[in-house]
Amino acid sequence: MINMTNSILKNIETIFEVELDDSKDAQIIYNSLKPEVEFSHNDRSTSSINVIDNRIVITIYSKDTVSLRASINSYIRWINLSMEILKI
Repeated sequence: MINMTNSILKNIETIFEVELDDSKDAQIIYNSLKPEVEFSHNDRSTSSINVIDNRIVITIYSKDTVSLRASINSYIRWINLSMEILKI
């Protein structure tokens, strides 16, 4: 029998960066993601986002791998959508 109350991972911090063609695009996508970061906190994960030159830096703090994966997938979808809109 496995005791699930004693998890190996207590907290997970993940940092990922998205490099864009120019700093203007990075700022536009940053501005579109910022409201999601400010209003989507929950019990299992929180995020912070920064823009540095032409890079968007996203830090995700999660209590478990499921919430980490969900957060990463959400950011990837939002970034992809924003990039598609920039092409229009």
